[in-house]
Amino acid sequence: MNDPVTLFPNLLQPTAKSYAPLGVTFWQGEESLLGSMKEYAEGWFERRKAGTEAALQLARRMGEAATPLDVWREYQDWAASASARLLEDVIAYQQQFMKANARFTGKLPGIGTSAAENSAPDQNANRLSA
Repeated sequence: MNDPVTLFPNLLQPTAKSYAPLGVTFWQGEESLLGSMKEYAEGWFERRKAGTEAALQLARRMGEAATPLDVWREYQDWAASASARLLEDVIAYQQQFMKANARFTGKLPGIGTSAAENSAPDQNANRLSA
């Protein structure tokens, strides 16, 4: 039983137990990240599909337009909807960024407290030492 080969797994057992919660936390974070990426990608594809359909309708309406003014009006309507979809992309990205940021910064010390609260113990310590 004093064989080094049989003792080796016993040496790693305390280390494995101490790192297990970190591994679980990492993979939970990975699962959450993948869920957020899927949500963002699905929304992006929906907006791209709507954009493609709008461009197809634009091409049809421009072909049926009687005057150049009608063509210009159709183009303006399409450009406004394309801009709205682009804004939706930016908002969706910002929301995903804020969610990810909240996950990471929520675990840092001092988050959610004001600067006065963070500096208050230091001021009190200075007063006591004076």
